[in-house]
Amino acid sequence: MTPHTVLVVDDEAGMRDTLVDILEAAGYDVTPAEDGAIALEMARSHPYDVIVMDIRMPVLNGVEVLASLKSPPPQVVLMTGFAFEEQLEEARAHNAFAIMQKPFQVPHLLQVIAAAAAA
Repeated sequence: MTPHTVLVVDDEAGMRDTLVDILEAAGYDVTPAEDGAIALEMARSHPYDVIVMDIRMPVLNGVEVLASLKSPPPQVVLMTGFAFEEQLEEARAHNAFAIMQKPFQVPHLLQVIAAAAAA
């Protein structure tokens, strides 16, 4: 069985690298991206099972990327340490699989990613 593919998008290199390490250790095939514009380009050229993405990023934020994904989009898990309520409402309207508050516990992250990959 081939591992699920996950695109990890965060403009903070430390968070991005940590997420990549955690998900690779859990057996996922992980690709990193440092901003929303790059993530959107990658998602349009490769079918990912799950996208784990920060909401607040320069260029394109996570909600803008989610809204731009083709239908049916991959399952998208958004992360935020701080987001405006209107961004959260828009993320829900565009069918984000989950919205996780930073900081989060690794077991919870893995549980959410596994559920998204299975959906």
